[in-house]
Amino acid sequence: MAYEFEHGEALPEAVERVAREQLEAALAWLDVAAGDPPGSGVASSVSEEGSSEDADDPPPRTSDDSDGSGTPALDAAVAAHVAAEVDPDAGVEAAVHEARKCCKRIRGLVRLVRPAMEDAYHAANTATRDAARELSPIRDAHALLDTFDDVVAAHADQVPQGGLPTVRQALADRADEATDHVTSNLDRISNARDLLSSVRVAVAEWPLHDLDPDAARQAVADGIAKTAGRGRRRFREVEDGDGPASDELLHQWRKRVKYSWYHVSLLEPAAAMLLATHADALHDLSDALGDDHDLAILSADLRDGDGEFGDPRQVHAALVLVDGTRRDLQWRAVGLGARLHAEQADAMGARLAALLAAWDRHGPELPTGEISELFGTVDDLGDRTSGELRELARSIDLPGRSRLDRAGLLAALRAAGTA
Repeated sequence: MAYEFEHGEALPEAVERVAREQLEAALAWLDVAAGDPPGSGVASSVSEEGSSEDADDPPPRTSDDSDGSGTPALDAAVAAHVAAEVDPDAGVEAAVHEARKCCKRIRGLVRLVRPAMEDAYHAANTATRDAARELSPIRDAHALLDTFDDVVAAHADQVPQGGLPTVRQALADRADEATDHVTSNLDRISNARDLLSSVRVAVAEWPLHDLDPDAARQAVADGIAKTAGRGRRRFREVEDGDGPASDELLHQWRKRVKYSWYHVSLLEPAAAMLLATHADALHDLSDALGDDHDLAILSADLRDGDGEFGDPRQVHAALVLVDGTRRDLQWRAVGLGARLHAEQADAMGARLAALLAAWDRHGPELPTGEISELFGTVDDLGDRTSGELRELARSIDLPGRSRLDRAGLLAALRAAGTA
Protein backbone atom coordinates (compact mmCIF):
# COMPACT_ATOMS: atom_id res chain seq x y z
CA MET A 1 0.00 0.00 0.00
CA ALA A 2 1.39 3.39 -0.94
CA TYR A 3 2.46 6.04 1.53
CA GLU A 4 -0.73 8.05 1.19
CA PHE A 5 -4.10 8.69 2.76
CA GLU A 6 -7.23 7.00 1.44
CA HIS A 7 -10.62 8.47 0.59
CA GLY A 8 -13.18 8.01 3.32
CA GLU A 9 -10.64 7.83 6.15
CA ALA A 10 -10.96 10.38 8.91
CA LEU A 11 -7.62 12.11 9.28
CA PRO A 12 -6.80 10.64 12.72
CA GLU A 13 -7.48 7.11 11.43
CA ALA A 14 -5.40 7.77 8.32
CA VAL A 15 -2.46 8.98 10.41
CA GLU A 16 -2.67 5.96 12.70
CA ARG A 17 -2.85 3.51 9.78
CA VAL A 18 0.13 5.01 7.98
CA ALA A 19 2.13 5.18 11.21
CA ARG A 20 1.46 1.54 12.01
CA GLU A 21 2.24 0.44 8.46
CA GLN A 22 5.58 2.20 8.49
CA LEU A 23 6.48 1.07 12.01
CA GLU A 24 5.67 -2.58 11.36
CA ALA A 25 7.49 -2.47 8.04
CA ALA A 26 10.54 -0.92 9.70
CA LEU A 27 10.54 -3.59 12.40
CA ALA A 28 10.16 -6.33 9.80
CA TRP A 29 13.04 -4.90 7.77
CA LEU A 30 15.16 -4.96 10.94
CA ASP A 31 14.32 -8.64 11.29
CA VAL A 32 15.58 -9.20 7.75
CA ALA A 33 18.75 -7.20 8.47
CA ALA A 34 19.36 -9.42 11.51
CA GLY A 35 18.91 -12.55 9.40
CA ASP A 36 15.54 -13.47 10.89
CA PRO A 37 12.09 -13.98 9.31
CA PRO A 38 10.07 -10.73 9.05
CA GLY A 39 7.81 -10.36 12.06
CA SER A 40 9.79 -12.68 14.30
CA GLY A 41 11.17 -9.94 16.48
CA VAL A 42 14.24 -12.05 17.23
CA ALA A 43 16.61 -9.13 16.86
CA SER A 44 15.07 -7.43 19.89
CA SER A 45 16.29 -10.21 22.18
CA VAL A 46 19.95 -9.86 21.21
CA SER A 47 22.26 -9.70 24.19
CA GLU A 48 24.79 -6.95 24.76
CA GLU A 49 27.42 -9.23 23.27
CA GLY A 50 25.42 -9.38 20.05
CA SER A 51 24.31 -13.03 20.28
CA SER A 52 20.75 -14.33 20.53
CA GLU A 53 21.61 -18.02 20.58
CA ASP A 54 20.78 -18.42 24.29
CA ALA A 55 17.64 -16.30 24.21
CA ASP A 56 14.22 -17.89 24.15
CA ASP A 57 12.56 -17.43 20.79
CA PRO A 58 9.86 -14.79 21.19
CA PRO A 59 6.45 -15.34 19.63
CA PRO A 60 5.81 -13.73 16.26
CA ARG A 61 4.95 -10.07 16.53
CA THR A 62 1.45 -8.91 15.56
CA SER A 63 -0.08 -5.46 15.45
CA ASP A 64 -2.06 -6.34 18.56
CA ASP A 65 1.16 -6.61 20.57
CA SER A 66 1.35 -2.86 20.99
CA ASP A 67 -1.65 -1.98 23.10
CA GLY A 68 -4.55 -4.18 22.07
CA SER A 69 -6.45 -1.31 20.48
CA GLY A 70 -6.03 -2.28 16.84
CA THR A 71 -9.20 -3.09 14.92
CA PRO A 72 -9.35 -6.12 12.63
CA ALA A 73 -9.53 -3.83 9.59
CA LEU A 74 -6.48 -1.88 10.71
CA ASP A 75 -4.57 -5.04 11.55
CA ALA A 76 -5.37 -6.44 8.11
CA ALA A 77 -4.24 -3.24 6.36
CA VAL A 78 -0.98 -3.22 8.29
CA ALA A 79 -0.33 -6.91 7.63
CA ALA A 80 -1.04 -6.46 3.92
CA HIS A 81 1.35 -3.52 3.75
CA VAL A 82 4.18 -5.43 5.42
CA ALA A 83 3.63 -8.48 3.22
CA ALA A 84 3.73 -6.35 0.08
CA GLU A 85 6.66 -4.14 1.05
CA VAL A 86 9.13 -6.33 2.92
CA ASP A 87 11.36 -8.75 1.02
CA PRO A 88 12.53 -11.53 3.34
CA ASP A 89 15.38 -12.36 0.96
CA ALA A 90 16.85 -8.86 0.84
CA GLY A 91 20.45 -8.28 1.81
CA VAL A 92 21.40 -6.53 5.01
CA GLU A 93 22.29 -3.27 3.22
CA ALA A 94 18.92 -3.09 1.46
CA ALA A 95 17.05 -4.01 4.63
CA VAL A 96 18.78 -1.32 6.67
CA HIS A 97 18.14 1.23 3.93
CA GLU A 98 14.44 0.38 3.81
CA ALA A 99 14.11 0.52 7.60
CA ARG A 100 15.66 3.99 7.58
CA LYS A 101 13.25 5.11 4.88
CA CYS A 102 10.34 3.96 7.05
CA CYS A 103 11.72 6.01 9.93
CA LYS A 104 11.91 9.10 7.74
CA ARG A 105 8.36 8.59 6.50
CA ILE A 106 7.13 8.45 10.10
CA ARG A 107 8.95 11.70 10.85
CA GLY A 108 7.31 13.26 7.82
CA LEU A 109 3.92 11.99 8.94
CA VAL A 110 4.11 13.43 12.45
CA ARG A 111 5.34 16.75 11.05
CA LEU A 112 2.19 16.90 8.92
CA VAL A 113 -0.01 16.96 12.03
CA ARG A 114 2.55 18.42 14.43
CA PRO A 115 0.30 21.30 15.59
CA ALA A 116 -2.17 18.75 16.98
CA MET A 117 0.36 16.26 18.35
CA GLU A 118 1.45 18.24 21.43
CA ASP A 119 4.28 16.51 23.33
CA ALA A 120 3.66 13.26 21.44
CA TYR A 121 5.33 14.79 18.40
CA HIS A 122 8.68 15.22 20.12
CA ALA A 123 8.66 11.68 21.50
CA ALA A 124 7.83 10.12 18.13
CA ASN A 125 10.22 12.32 16.16
CA THR A 126 13.11 11.80 18.55
CA ALA A 127 12.69 8.03 18.77
CA THR A 128 12.45 7.52 15.00
CA ARG A 129 15.34 9.92 14.40
CA ASP A 130 17.54 8.04 16.88
CA ALA A 131 16.51 4.68 15.42
CA ALA A 132 17.60 5.84 11.96
CA ARG A 133 20.88 7.10 13.41
CA GLU A 134 21.60 3.69 14.87
CA LEU A 135 21.52 2.37 11.31
CA SER A 136 23.30 5.27 9.61
CA PRO A 137 26.88 3.90 9.49
CA ILE A 138 26.00 1.11 7.07
CA ARG A 139 23.82 3.36 4.95
CA ASP A 140 26.41 6.13 4.77
CA ALA A 141 29.23 3.83 3.70
CA HIS A 142 27.18 2.20 0.95
CA ALA A 143 25.72 5.54 -0.17
CA LEU A 144 29.19 6.96 -0.75
CA LEU A 145 30.14 3.94 -2.86
CA ASP A 146 26.90 4.07 -4.85
CA THR A 147 27.18 7.81 -5.45
CA PHE A 148 30.81 7.47 -6.55
CA ASP A 149 29.74 4.78 -9.01
CA ASP A 150 26.97 7.05 -10.32
CA VAL A 151 29.43 9.91 -10.88
CA VAL A 152 31.86 7.68 -12.74
CA ALA A 153 29.09 6.23 -14.89
CA ALA A 154 27.78 9.70 -15.74
CA HIS A 155 31.25 11.02 -16.62
CA ALA A 156 33.01 7.92 -17.91
CA ASP A 157 34.48 9.97 -20.76
CA GLN A 158 36.31 12.13 -18.20
CA VAL A 159 37.85 9.29 -16.20
CA PRO A 160 41.65 9.36 -16.78
CA GLN A 161 43.54 6.53 -18.38
CA GLY A 162 43.99 3.78 -15.83
CA GLY A 163 40.73 4.67 -14.11
CA LEU A 164 40.12 5.23 -10.40
CA PRO A 165 40.44 1.70 -9.00
CA THR A 166 42.19 2.60 -5.73
CA VAL A 167 39.52 5.15 -4.85
CA ARG A 168 36.70 2.74 -5.51
CA GLN A 169 38.40 -0.09 -3.65
CA ALA A 170 38.78 2.05 -0.55
CA LEU A 171 35.09 2.95 -0.65
CA ALA A 172 34.12 -0.70 -1.22
CA ASP A 173 36.25 -1.75 1.75
CA ARG A 174 34.48 0.80 3.92
CA ALA A 175 31.09 -0.49 2.83
CA ASP A 176 32.04 -4.09 3.52
CA GLU A 177 33.41 -3.15 6.93
CA ALA A 178 30.21 -1.32 7.82
CA THR A 179 28.13 -4.35 6.84
CA ASP A 180 30.37 -6.69 8.80
CA HIS A 181 30.11 -4.46 11.85
CA VAL A 182 26.32 -4.66 11.81
CA THR A 183 26.05 -8.36 11.08
CA SER A 184 28.67 -9.37 13.67
CA ASN A 185 27.17 -7.24 16.43
CA LEU A 186 23.43 -6.66 16.35
CA ASP A 187 23.35 -4.07 19.12
CA ARG A 188 22.50 -1.26 16.70
CA ILE A 189 19.59 -3.19 15.24
CA SER A 190 18.38 -4.08 18.73
CA ASN A 191 18.59 -0.44 19.82
CA ALA A 192 16.68 0.69 16.76
CA ARG A 193 14.01 -1.93 17.40
CA ASP A 194 13.55 -0.79 20.99
CA LEU A 195 13.14 2.82 19.90
CA LEU A 196 10.60 1.96 17.20
CA SER A 197 8.71 -0.34 19.54
CA SER A 198 8.27 2.56 21.96
CA VAL A 199 6.66 4.60 19.19
CA ARG A 200 4.40 1.68 18.25
CA VAL A 201 3.10 1.51 21.81
CA ALA A 202 2.42 5.26 21.85
CA VAL A 203 0.54 5.56 18.54
CA ALA A 204 -2.88 4.77 20.04
CA GLU A 205 -2.40 7.60 22.54
CA TRP A 206 -1.57 10.29 20.01
CA PRO A 207 -3.96 13.21 20.72
CA LEU A 208 -5.66 13.23 17.33
CA HIS A 209 -8.89 11.31 17.73
CA ASP A 210 -10.82 14.17 19.34
CA LEU A 211 -10.22 16.45 16.36
CA ASP A 212 -13.23 17.34 14.24
CA PRO A 213 -12.67 17.49 10.46
CA ASP A 214 -12.14 21.26 10.41
CA ALA A 215 -9.60 21.13 13.23
CA ALA A 216 -7.82 18.22 11.58
CA ARG A 217 -7.53 20.08 8.27
CA GLN A 218 -6.27 23.17 10.08
CA ALA A 219 -3.61 21.09 11.79
CA VAL A 220 -2.56 19.80 8.37
CA ALA A 221 -2.46 23.31 6.91
CA ASP A 222 -0.30 24.52 9.78
CA GLY A 223 1.97 21.47 9.66
CA ILE A 224 2.54 21.85 5.93
CA ALA A 225 3.18 25.56 6.27
CA LYS A 226 5.70 25.10 9.08
CA THR A 227 7.81 22.66 7.10
CA ALA A 228 7.46 24.52 3.80
CA GLY A 229 8.33 27.80 5.49
CA ARG A 230 11.53 26.37 6.90
CA GLY A 231 12.46 24.96 3.52
CA ARG A 232 11.73 28.29 1.84
CA ARG A 233 13.93 30.16 4.31
CA ARG A 234 16.81 27.75 3.81
CA PHE A 235 16.45 28.15 0.06
CA ARG A 236 16.55 31.94 0.31
CA GLU A 237 19.76 31.67 2.31
CA VAL A 238 21.24 29.46 -0.42
CA GLU A 239 20.04 31.72 -3.22
CA ASP A 240 20.98 35.06 -1.65
CA GLY A 241 24.22 34.11 0.13
CA ASP A 242 27.61 35.48 -0.77
CA GLY A 243 29.50 32.71 -2.50
CA PRO A 244 28.77 28.98 -2.48
CA ALA A 245 26.34 27.73 0.15
CA SER A 246 27.78 25.72 3.01
CA ASP A 247 27.35 21.96 3.01
CA GLU A 248 25.33 22.18 6.22
CA LEU A 249 22.94 24.78 4.79
CA LEU A 250 22.33 22.66 1.70
CA HIS A 251 21.75 19.64 3.91
CA GLN A 252 19.21 21.53 6.05
CA TRP A 253 17.41 22.70 2.91
CA ARG A 254 17.28 19.16 1.63
CA LYS A 255 15.72 17.82 4.84
CA ARG A 256 12.86 20.35 4.68
CA VAL A 257 12.28 19.62 1.00
CA LYS A 258 12.08 15.91 1.73
CA TYR A 259 9.51 16.43 4.48
CA SER A 260 7.44 18.57 2.11
CA TRP A 261 7.63 15.74 -0.42
CA TYR A 262 6.27 13.36 2.21
CA HIS A 263 3.43 15.78 2.94
CA VAL A 264 2.39 16.16 -0.68
CA SER A 265 2.70 12.40 -1.20
CA LEU A 266 0.36 11.68 1.71
CA LEU A 267 -2.26 14.06 0.30
CA GLU A 268 -1.72 13.30 -3.40
CA PRO A 269 -4.88 11.17 -3.81
CA ALA A 270 -6.99 14.21 -2.87
CA ALA A 271 -6.07 15.80 -6.23
CA ALA A 272 -3.69 13.54 -8.11
CA MET A 273 -3.79 15.55 -11.34
CA LEU A 274 -2.62 18.62 -9.44
CA LEU A 275 -0.32 17.09 -6.85
CA ALA A 276 1.45 14.24 -8.64
CA THR A 277 3.70 16.62 -10.56
CA HIS A 278 4.32 18.66 -7.42
CA ALA A 279 5.32 15.54 -5.49
CA ASP A 280 7.61 14.38 -8.30
CA ALA A 281 9.35 17.77 -8.42
CA LEU A 282 9.94 17.78 -4.66
CA HIS A 283 11.31 14.24 -4.92
CA ASP A 284 13.66 15.24 -7.72
CA LEU A 285 14.92 18.22 -5.72
CA SER A 286 15.40 16.08 -2.63
CA ASP A 287 17.34 13.50 -4.64
CA ALA A 288 19.62 16.12 -6.18
CA LEU A 289 20.38 17.65 -2.80
CA GLY A 290 20.82 14.20 -1.27
CA ASP A 291 23.40 13.25 -3.88
CA ASP A 292 25.11 16.59 -3.34
CA HIS A 293 25.31 15.86 0.39
CA ASP A 294 26.88 12.46 -0.25
CA LEU A 295 29.36 14.06 -2.62
CA ALA A 296 30.19 16.70 -0.03
CA ILE A 297 31.15 13.95 2.42
CA LEU A 298 33.07 12.10 -0.27
CA SER A 299 34.93 15.27 -1.28
CA ALA A 300 35.96 15.94 2.31
CA ASP A 301 37.04 12.33 2.79
CA LEU A 302 39.12 12.37 -0.38
CA ARG A 303 40.87 15.53 0.75
CA ASP A 304 41.54 14.21 4.26
CA GLY A 305 42.10 10.55 3.38
CA ASP A 306 45.75 10.52 4.41
CA GLY A 307 46.61 7.81 1.90
CA GLU A 308 43.46 5.72 2.39
CA PHE A 309 42.43 6.18 -1.25
CA GLY A 310 45.77 5.27 -2.77
CA ASP A 311 47.32 6.95 -5.80
CA PRO A 312 47.22 10.76 -5.29
CA ARG A 313 46.66 11.23 -9.02
CA GLN A 314 43.54 9.11 -8.82
CA VAL A 315 42.37 11.05 -5.78
CA HIS A 316 42.84 14.33 -7.63
CA ALA A 317 40.97 13.04 -10.69
CA ALA A 318 38.13 11.80 -8.48
CA LEU A 319 37.90 15.20 -6.80
CA VAL A 320 37.63 16.91 -10.19
CA LEU A 321 34.66 14.68 -11.07
CA VAL A 322 33.04 15.00 -7.64
CA ASP A 323 33.36 18.78 -7.35
CA GLY A 324 32.22 19.33 -10.93
CA THR A 325 29.16 17.15 -10.38
CA ARG A 326 28.34 19.07 -7.19
CA ARG A 327 28.39 22.39 -9.02
CA ASP A 328 26.04 21.02 -11.65
CA LEU A 329 23.64 19.50 -9.09
CA GLN A 330 23.51 22.69 -7.05
CA TRP A 331 22.86 24.82 -10.13
CA ARG A 332 19.96 22.56 -11.11
CA ALA A 333 18.64 22.40 -7.55
CA VAL A 334 18.55 26.17 -7.13
CA GLY A 335 16.68 26.54 -10.41
CA LEU A 336 14.02 24.03 -9.39
CA GLY A 337 13.93 25.37 -5.85
CA ALA A 338 13.14 28.86 -7.10
CA ARG A 339 10.01 27.45 -8.72
CA LEU A 340 8.95 25.14 -5.90
CA HIS A 341 9.43 27.80 -3.26
CA ALA A 342 7.69 30.55 -5.23
CA GLU A 343 4.48 29.90 -3.29
CA GLN A 344 4.21 31.32 0.22
CA ALA A 345 4.27 28.60 2.87
CA ASP A 346 0.94 29.60 4.42
CA ALA A 347 -0.65 29.59 0.99
CA MET A 348 0.67 26.10 0.30
CA GLY A 349 -0.72 24.82 3.59
CA ALA A 350 -4.12 26.41 2.95
CA ARG A 351 -4.22 25.07 -0.61
CA LEU A 352 -3.50 21.49 0.34
CA ALA A 353 -5.96 21.60 3.23
CA ALA A 354 -8.61 22.95 0.83
CA LEU A 355 -7.91 20.04 -1.52
CA LEU A 356 -8.53 17.69 1.40
CA ALA A 357 -11.88 19.38 2.01
CA ALA A 358 -12.79 19.05 -1.67
CA TRP A 359 -11.87 15.36 -1.53
CA ASP A 360 -14.12 14.84 1.47
CA ARG A 361 -17.02 16.72 -0.09
CA HIS A 362 -16.86 15.62 -3.73
CA GLY A 363 -15.27 12.21 -3.53
CA PRO A 364 -12.38 10.78 -5.52
CA GLU A 365 -11.01 12.86 -8.35
CA LEU A 366 -12.38 11.86 -11.75
CA PRO A 367 -10.81 12.57 -15.14
CA THR A 368 -12.43 15.57 -16.78
CA GLY A 369 -12.30 16.85 -20.34
CA GLU A 370 -14.04 16.53 -23.69
CA ILE A 371 -16.67 13.83 -24.10
CA SER A 372 -14.67 12.10 -26.82
CA GLU A 373 -11.57 12.00 -24.61
CA LEU A 374 -13.41 10.80 -21.54
CA PHE A 375 -15.61 8.09 -22.99
CA GLY A 376 -14.42 7.26 -26.51
CA THR A 377 -16.84 4.99 -28.38
CA VAL A 378 -18.60 1.82 -27.27
CA ASP A 379 -19.34 0.33 -30.70
CA ASP A 380 -17.28 -1.09 -33.54
CA LEU A 381 -18.59 1.14 -36.32
CA GLY A 382 -15.33 3.04 -36.45
CA ASP A 383 -13.52 -0.20 -37.34
CA ARG A 384 -15.59 -0.77 -40.48
CA THR A 385 -14.58 0.35 -43.95
CA SER A 386 -16.35 3.24 -45.64
CA GLY A 387 -17.91 0.77 -48.06
CA GLU A 388 -19.32 -1.28 -45.19
CA LEU A 389 -20.74 1.86 -43.60
CA ARG A 390 -22.48 2.91 -46.82
CA GLU A 391 -23.91 -0.58 -47.29
CA LEU A 392 -25.31 -0.41 -43.75
CA ALA A 393 -26.75 3.05 -44.49
CA ARG A 394 -28.49 1.68 -47.62
CA SER A 395 -29.87 -1.28 -45.69
CA ILE A 396 -31.72 1.02 -43.28
CA ASP A 397 -32.51 3.60 -46.00
CA LEU A 398 -30.65 6.35 -44.13
CA PRO A 399 -31.86 9.75 -45.45
CA GLY A 400 -29.20 11.95 -47.14
CA ARG A 401 -26.54 9.24 -46.98
CA SER A 402 -25.02 10.11 -50.33
CA ARG A 403 -24.06 13.62 -49.10
CA LEU A 404 -22.32 12.47 -45.90
CA ASP A 405 -18.57 12.06 -45.44
CA ARG A 406 -17.23 9.26 -43.26
CA ALA A 407 -17.52 11.23 -39.97
CA GLY A 408 -21.05 12.32 -40.81
CA LEU A 409 -22.02 8.81 -41.84
CA LEU A 410 -20.76 7.40 -38.53
CA ALA A 411 -22.67 10.03 -36.56
CA ALA A 412 -25.90 9.48 -38.52
CA LEU A 413 -25.71 5.69 -38.18
CA ARG A 414 -25.19 5.95 -34.43
CA ALA A 415 -28.05 8.40 -34.10
CA ALA A 416 -30.21 5.95 -36.08
CA GLY A 417 -29.59 3.30 -33.44
CA THR A 418 -27.47 0.95 -35.54
CA ALA A 419 -24.53 0.81 -33.13
